This record gives sequence, C-alpha cells and structure tokens, in this order.
Amino acid sequence: MVSIGTPWEKRKYIESNLQHVKIYKEFKIHEQRNDAWQKLAESMDDTSIWKGHISVRKIGDNERESVLAFRKKKQIEIIEKNRNDLSVIIRYGKGPLGGYQIFQVKEDRILLLGDLRLKGIWSIFTKKGVEHVLEGELNALDRLFPGHKKD
Repeated sequence: MVSIGTPWEKRKYIESNLQHVKIYKEFKIHEQRNDAWQKLAESMDDTSIWKGHISVRKIGDNERESVLAFRKKKQIEIIEKNRNDLSVIIRYGKGPLGGYQIFQVKEDRILLLGDLRLKGIWSIFTKKGVEHVLEGELNALDRLFPGHKKD
C-alpha cells in the first residue's frame, strides 16, 4: 500500500486532484462573431446580466473584486479580453472559487470552457457548485443573446 503522508498531505492531494470539475458547453448564437464578442466583453461587469455577482469593483485594468451571491463572499478575478481570438478569460484568485473559465466566440456559437473548484471547506461541494455556476452562466448568456438558437 502506498502512503501519501500525514492527514493534511492526504487532504491536499484529494483537493488538488479530485475536486476540480472541467466544463465544456456550446451556446449557439445568430450574431456576427465580432459583435457577439463585443457584447460579451462589455457585459462582464453588468450584475443585471451576471446575476451570480451582487457587486463588482474594479481594482486594476484587468482585475476586479466581486461580491458573489454565494454567501456574499468576495472573489478576486482577473479578466483577459482577447480580441485576436475573440475570447474572454476569467481567472479566479483569492476567494471561494479557484480555476478559470473561457468564453470563446466561434462562427455560430460561444464555447464555454473551464476548470473550476470550490476552495477550503467548500471543496467537497465542488461538483454541485460548478453545476450551479454553469447553469448561471448559461442563463446569463440567455439574457445577453435573447434570440439565440436552441439545441
């Protein structure tokens, strides 16, 4: 039998290897790629679209502090808006979420990719939490692109 070490080392191993959830979802749209990207990029701080955020405060050019609807916890997020490949990347820093999300506009769809986890004591609820985040992201895209093509 292989020993991982102390109980703390075992916990770290479980958290870092078993509690991440990868996401991949396609959201069909009917808008031009550049227009869809512009709408997506401009909406990132709009709490009426992204309802999982109670408030958003800019810290720097690409960094913001969000108050999440999840227990009103503060989350540091680094937002990269790339016009070259028509993507918006959100990297999660200090706060209850870890990992990243990528929204990339393709010909007739937005790809939503990510690797997310809940940190700390909440890590055991990562799968359910990420399912909830994904549902919220899709609802936000519904609000942003109301006439999108249904699968």
